[in-house]
Amino acid sequence: MSTNAKASIHIKPCNIAQSEAHNRRDKEYLRSLDPKKIYIRADLSYKNESSVSPVMNGKTLQEYYDWQRDMVKDLTGRAMQEKDVEYKDKNGRTRVRKGSSPLREGVAIIKENTTIEDLQRFTDAVQERWGIRAIQIHIHRDEGHYEENEGRRKWKANLHAHIVWDWMDHTTGKSLKLKEKDISEMQDMLAKELKMQRGQRKSETGLDHLEREEFVLHKLKDEQQATLEKTATLESYIKAMEFDEEELAAPELETDPLVEEALKAILEQLAIPIPVVGKDKWKEDRKEEIKKIVTEMETKLFQAKNVQKKMILRLGNSLYKQARRNVTKLTERCRKLQEANENLTTDNTKLKKKLASVDEGAVWKLWSERLEARSRAEQLEKEVAQERSRADNAETRVREMLAVPEINRFWERIKRNKDAFLKLLNQRIADAERVIYTFAKNRDNIFSNKTELIIGNGIIAEAILAGFDPTDDGQRKNAADSLLGKIDWKGTYQSSYELAVSRTEDLSNEISIPSQLLENLILAAGGRVATSGGGGGSNNELTNWDGTKKNTGWGRSR
Repeated sequence: MSTNAKASIHIKPCNIAQSEAHNRRDKEYLRSLDPKKIYIRADLSYKNESSVSPVMNGKTLQEYYDWQRDMVKDLTGRAMQEKDVEYKDKNGRTRVRKGSSPLREGVAIIKENTTIEDLQRFTDAVQERWGIRAIQIHIHRDEGHYEENEGRRKWKANLHAHIVWDWMDHTTGKSLKLKEKDISEMQDMLAKELKMQRGQRKSETGLDHLEREEFVLHKLKDEQQATLEKTATLESYIKAMEFDEEELAAPELETDPLVEEALKAILEQLAIPIPVVGKDKWKEDRKEEIKKIVTEMETKLFQAKNVQKKMILRLGNSLYKQARRNVTKLTERCRKLQEANENLTTDNTKLKKKLASVDEGAVWKLWSERLEARSRAEQLEKEVAQERSRADNAETRVREMLAVPEINRFWERIKRNKDAFLKLLNQRIADAERVIYTFAKNRDNIFSNKTELIIGNGIIAEAILAGFDPTDDGQRKNAADSLLGKIDWKGTYQSSYELAVSRTEDLSNEISIPSQLLENLILAAGGRVATSGGGGGSNNELTNWDGTKKNTGWGRSR
């Protein structure tokens, strides 16, 4: 482990099943691993250490999570919200209520001599500072990867510790909240307890934490760049392979099976690919193998034929020289590939300059558009000033009209009717909230006719107040969601809450509101009654102000 390692900890919601399997080193889990993503040496696993808090009391993480869920229910009277929930606020906008993360897991970078006791001092300090309790600590010294260095593989350990936290307040049943400055302070505490240099702050780097796969990808890119730099040694390699161009008269090889066999073996050696790392070793290995082949050929020729030693040596030298030439050709090809890569880099630089020029043109275009937008804004300000002047004139005329006694009395009657109408609408909404909550609290299954009527009245009232069109199916659904968003569901079960929401949305979809009825309601709010009998029709059909049928309810067929 490098002495340059810096202390840091990254915390996220605990993946319960994977966490226990990983920290226990389950056999099935180890067999499922992809060495490219995570590499574990089983021969080093004995160096790992673990500590489990007594509060676990023999429980698995899943059992402890279930216990936390029961605790939240007992303390708050509500089920723990485990998933993100979307809802509509009173303005019809979509909001997200985040789910709870009662168990969280932190991965801390440590050094070679870090002990469980060091980490316990850190977790004790965290609990004293924020009330967050560590229930499991696992030190891993068997993870890492191999690095290639001059043809040799060297193990580089990834020393770290997993800390599983109970992130709940056991007095309120709510999850604890930490700000970014608190997490930064926690990093300081870890470095202090482990006697390590602190990692660079996020505020200084501007970078987010990299997950392990992203970190490995960055590492591989760095190693690839280093490999490309090493290819500069190809020139020296080529020079090392140069030799004197001495003309040798080689015998007819195709007529001698032994020679053909040796030549074939040499070509097979030369067909072995040149590695990116370890080219020198590859060259020496090929030389040795070719020497063995030539020596073996010479021995067999001596045994098979009684030829002159000089002729045999000359034959071997010819083959060896030919092999060197082939190696030189291969390295020259590699050099040309490198030059092609450099040319591509040059082309890329030119392209970047061209793009920079294009960007400059885009800036001028945006600047022109900005000037045009400013001109339009100034024109709009003039139009607004004109409209404001006309509004002031209209207000003056209205005041003059209200000075006439007959008009003033009519206006006062309109305001009284409007106030009564708004009071009625708010009462309808309150009644609907009450019956929906009672439905969920009592864990009922189906709305009664009376309940449907009250909820339907509430949906229409909410639509009118919120500016929705209750005759439009989509806007009526928005009104229903807005009504549901106002209800305090405390003391209801999750399943009952979901059923109440589903029933209310179904009812909203089944309601039919005549457009004429809505017009009559607005006229009635202004002091002009254009209809009677709750929207027209026979007395046994539409008898309520909102147009519901007494015998079937909201136009639904039973």
